[in-house]
Amino acid sequence: MKRLLLKMTAGFAVLGAMNFAATTVRAADAGKGKVIGYYMDAADDYYKAAFLVFKTLGNNAGWQVQDVVGQGTAPEQIDAVENFITQKVDAIVVVQNSPQTTSECLKKALAAGIPEFHTSHKPPLEPGLAGFTTFDFVADGECAGQSAIKHGVKRLVMIEGKLGQGSAAGQTQGFLQAYQKAGKDIGNLLDSVGVKGAGGKDLQVVFWGSGNWFADPAKKVMQDAITSLGPDGFDGAYVQNDEMMTGALQAMDEAGLDSSKYWLGSSNGKEKSWDWVAEGKTTMDVNQCPTLEADILFQEVSAYFDKKPYKKGVFVNFIPFEKDTLDKSRMIPWILDDYMKKRAANAFNHDINSPAFRADPEFK
Repeated sequence: MKRLLLKMTAGFAVLGAMNFAATTVRAADAGKGKVIGYYMDAADDYYKAAFLVFKTLGNNAGWQVQDVVGQGTAPEQIDAVENFITQKVDAIVVVQNSPQTTSECLKKALAAGIPEFHTSHKPPLEPGLAGFTTFDFVADGECAGQSAIKHGVKRLVMIEGKLGQGSAAGQTQGFLQAYQKAGKDIGNLLDSVGVKGAGGKDLQVVFWGSGNWFADPAKKVMQDAITSLGPDGFDGAYVQNDEMMTGALQAMDEAGLDSSKYWLGSSNGKEKSWDWVAEGKTTMDVNQCPTLEADILFQEVSAYFDKKPYKKGVFVNFIPFEKDTLDKSRMIPWILDDYMKKRAANAFNHDINSPAFRADPEFK
């Protein structure tokens, strides 16, 4: 594979994003009685956690939120958007299948005069897009890379979410960049993603695999890595989300390996990962929460309905943590009730206008 940084931006042609704040609000006054069509590309717990927060906040605002869940195909996203348009919803929220599919949907929503918002992934910045929320996955990966450097990792097992997918590509890019920025010799790793054994004297990726963001496929990758390399053939593993880490830990346990003897880094920062890090089962994680992301998205949609200015593209804040920096009182929950309780207590920053929530400079 060629350099993944290029893959991250492929298809994100900037054609001059339309300022939806200047368009006419279609239904009832200032958000009351609004109907939102919400499409998710797959039955994923990340997407579900975000949806539950968005729906709860929307219901509290008097909105009706209608959800459709696909099975990871482009036609399902197009059909859902077309059906929302036929229903004359007041706004559409999409977790996209691909940038190419989204381009087609944005044209349809624009023609219908319905604002389309996106979450979880960065969409194409094209006319019809009213706003989006996502995370800076490159920065996420850099946090893991910095931790791996600190712990002396030189022989790495890389279990990506999905080879070539935007968020997975970003995390891989960030991890490798952390070594490069630290002046480490990584050879041609940035141009050799997916090539087992590629690297330099300071970092060699001895095993690559894709766990497709789920536990069972990641468990198989880790089993294959252990069989191929032996218990002394790697220093650590970067396993890009907590569900895959669940599988990786199972594989290590079944092979009789003590996970605390290896550097293990991940992302998502689910509640179970707080315990893993506290107990030393894993080394680090990133509290990167779809619940908070959905909250920021809700604030974008609310501002649109209220005809107020808002950040139209937001990179949501996250918290990297290791055992010595873990403070559970600061962690942002994935569980809906816990999230809403902490939110009500202002236990964490959830104000879109805070500088902590970085606006995408490409999207005005």
